[in-house]
Amino acid sequence: MKIVKTKLNYANSYTLFDINTLAVGEVVLFDILIKKEDGYIIIIEAGTVLSENLYDKLKKQEGLYIAKKDEEKQILSCESLKYYIRHNKDNIQKRVQLLYDVNSQLFDIYLSNKDNKINLECVELIVKSIIYLIKYDEIFIRNTMPYFINENMLKNHSLHVAIYALTLGNALKFKDEQLLQLGTAALLHDVGFKKIDAAIINKETPLSPQENKLVQKHPLYSVEIIKQNHIHDPYIIDAVMHHHERYDGTGYPEGRTRKEISTFASILAICDVFDALTNSRPHRKHFTSFNALKMMMRDSEMINGFNQEYLHMALKLL
Repeated sequence: MKIVKTKLNYANSYTLFDINTLAVGEVVLFDILIKKEDGYIIIIEAGTVLSENLYDKLKKQEGLYIAKKDEEKQILSCESLKYYIRHNKDNIQKRVQLLYDVNSQLFDIYLSNKDNKINLECVELIVKSIIYLIKYDEIFIRNTMPYFINENMLKNHSLHVAIYALTLGNALKFKDEQLLQLGTAALLHDVGFKKIDAAIINKETPLSPQENKLVQKHPLYSVEIIKQNHIHDPYIIDAVMHHHERYDGTGYPEGRTRKEISTFASILAICDVFDALTNSRPHRKHFTSFNALKMMMRDSEMINGFNQEYLHMALKLL
């Protein structure tokens, strides 16, 4: 156990800490202190890996304390995500789980409130955390995909699409501001599904023509909702509105063709379909990454729908 002898006498600046909120193997994100006669002494410094031996020693202490300003770091949240990500950047499984957990918080709150309120600060923190990891780990996407959850859920699909899109955007040398725009559009591209009957979304048999028309309204609903949340960036709105457009004009909602489809929308279109194909559905099993991309490049119904340059880049990245 490392002891830092500096005494800290600001009694009102510290609060009791429950060691049971940590687990062996985690990185401690804050200084942990014990109380002495005339102040507090740091016994664990921020950034320390919590070994089993160290954990046992801490549990034997009568009282542990942390600075009140560090209280938010105890709980994984949107606000504390950046701390957890940076301190777990080399733990691939842990960092992926952190993204899932905070993204789940974001979408669970959004889906449960009647006002369609989206925590945009949380959206930004999630996107920036993904960007940070992509820039830190040269093979981030290859390391990350084995830990993806194979469930057809809005929150998971949205996170996957954001990760894929930002990986492509980074490979295309987008500036940080562009990556933030692209990642925001990717994370929110399907929020409009909230306005569609769940029975239609979860239907295991083919949709009727009328049901298909309802589903195809989700990009319009997504734009409506993000505008309601005061997002008016034209690049984000365009990408969300047109992520189902296809180069051959067979997409929706406007039937745009190659020259009419933006770079961001082209990237989202690929990432959206790729994630759908690599996740199981009630009527089929998932495809491997290679087979999904091959289908998107060669299938008669898809071959002319996507930006081929981006598809080949995705193949190299994966």
